[in-house]
Amino acid sequence: MRYIFTLLFLLHTAPTFAQKLAFDVILFGNKIGQTVVEQSTKGDSLTVYELNSHSEARILFASHKVALHYELMFKRGQLISVYSKGNTNGKTDITTISWLGTKYFMKRHDGNFNINVPVYCSTTLLFFNEPCDGARVFSERMGEYRSIRKVADGEYKADMQDGLTYYYRYKGGRLIELEMRRGILGSVYLRPAK
Repeated sequence: MRYIFTLLFLLHTAPTFAQKLAFDVILFGNKIGQTVVEQSTKGDSLTVYELNSHSEARILFASHKVALHYELMFKRGQLISVYSKGNTNGKTDITTISWLGTKYFMKRHDGNFNINVPVYCSTTLLFFNEPCDGARVFSERMGEYRSIRKVADGEYKADMQDGLTYYYRYKGGRLIELEMRRGILGSVYLRPAK
């Protein structure tokens, strides 16, 4: 009998749909890392996203290492939880966000905050689909909305923080390139892994 309950539990909680995307991280034409994003849907209302990224480059005699790990959960299309961990050159920042029924509670390196509007469109979702909101997108790492706008057919520009601008480029509804541009320092690209 115990095995029947275990089997029923596993069947009920097993993903009914899963998708995995891999992207090479490219700087000055060289692959410096990889980003893998997974989406799994359980039942008819719960979607889980997981992002893992790592890159390492030597720029002007200095080593630059970045590792990211995100876990997001959406229920019926609304964000209900986020765990975001970023490590840049040994400095770790963690952001957690939880839906409390009427607002989100966010804990970030610089304090605790409330977010009073539901989130339906976030940057991780942009790996799978073109933006769902034509004016803004939620950054899981920063825990805030950023502006996004369509600049050409299948191309969107998002202004992030510290002079960083993201260009999302799609073909046939699929992400074919994410350019992360920082002024005169140039761009880092994410392109589908070969």
